Amino acid sequence: MGGSRGRIQRVVTGPNVRRAGRATLLDGAQLVWTVADGRRGRRWRAMTSIRGAMTHALLLEVDPDGRVSRLELTTATGLLTLHPDADETELHGNVATQEGMRHLAFAWSPDHELQVEGRPLASAVASRHLAARIRVGEGTHVPVVVIDPELQPRTAIVRVERAAEYRWLFERDGMVERFTLDADGVPIGLADAMDWPLEA
Repeated sequence: MGGSRGRIQRVVTGPNVRRAGRATLLDGAQLVWTVADGRRGRRWRAMTSIRGAMTHALLLEVDPDGRVSRLELTTATGLLTLHPDADETELHGNVATQEGMRHLAFAWSPDHELQVEGRPLASAVASRHLAARIRVGEGTHVPVVVIDPELQPRTAIVRVERAAEYRWLFERDGMVERFTLDADGVPIGLADAMDWPLEA
């Protein structure tokens, strides 16, 4: 990694994506991520830190159809796990904290998506899935389950616009999230962004 200092070239690897990278988010958090395709779909791993202290650690698994199959999120609050049931009618899981265990259940459907407040990767996964039904220049409203830093998930409706082939806008509760993906579905254009092949 030391030999790639200052490199701004983006790695786009095609159908079998295996990449890692880093960037700075709008709130100043340092993001480190990996993504790898496999027989059962795609696996994202990511962490963010602020002034050297980790704030989020994420595992997000996506099936071959682009649907979230499992999310694990760790913050200073505790450990959250969510996954849809087999017929995609319920999203369920739990949160473990120092105060104990909370069990979670939300209505779910093939139209639902997941978001992690202030962190782009879940939205990037959602937009890649939504690309099959939202054409360039069009938008729609999408039901979501949003997870905040205190690991308090809630339901919401997000207005999603596809401004260009890989450029998206998500708007919810007066907050606007804009991002651009590359051909692999990785967010690009973030500050200080660099990425590398996951394997030598």
